[in-house]
Amino acid sequence: MKRHVSIVFVVVCGLASCLSAQDSGQAANVAGKWQMSWQGRDGAKQGTLQLQQDGSKLTGTFVSDRGSAAITGTVDGNNISFSTQGQGHHNFTMVYTGSVEGEKISGTFQPQGGQGGMGGGGHHGGGQQNRSWTATRQADNPSPTSSSPPSSSDGESDDQPGF
Repeated sequence: MKRHVSIVFVVVCGLASCLSAQDSGQAANVAGKWQMSWQGRDGAKQGTLQLQQDGSKLTGTFVSDRGSAAITGTVDGNNISFSTQGQGHHNFTMVYTGSVEGEKISGTFQPQGGQGGMGGGGHHGGGQQNRSWTATRQADNPSPTSSSPPSSSDGESDDQPGF
């Protein structure tokens, strides 16, 4: 009986040790290039995230057919949070949250602030909260992307997270 209790104790301690290592706040490694996609008004949209990571601090660039925007954020365990600044008729911030699972990230994004921009109830504000996005880590030498002409934008379109 003592031997059985000892084995159970060792197994429980081992599992607790593994779980505490996962919850220790050690940030998932998200550094690198990610292909991002989301659903816009005109259908599926894509962009590229180029992320740099220093511990839990996240920086980088979001690039799409509408230009690029700087990224700042954090990674806490498997949770990721970052934002981009956009300028159009009004300045605004797009906030992204998500979770990392291996070579994929999924989450939601929504506009914050702005003066009558996406979050202010203007013509872009209605129904645009908590939109979904996904990203897949890209290989070091991705295949060339197809080029498409940039679409016209006032810089505040829900079709383009980040700007």
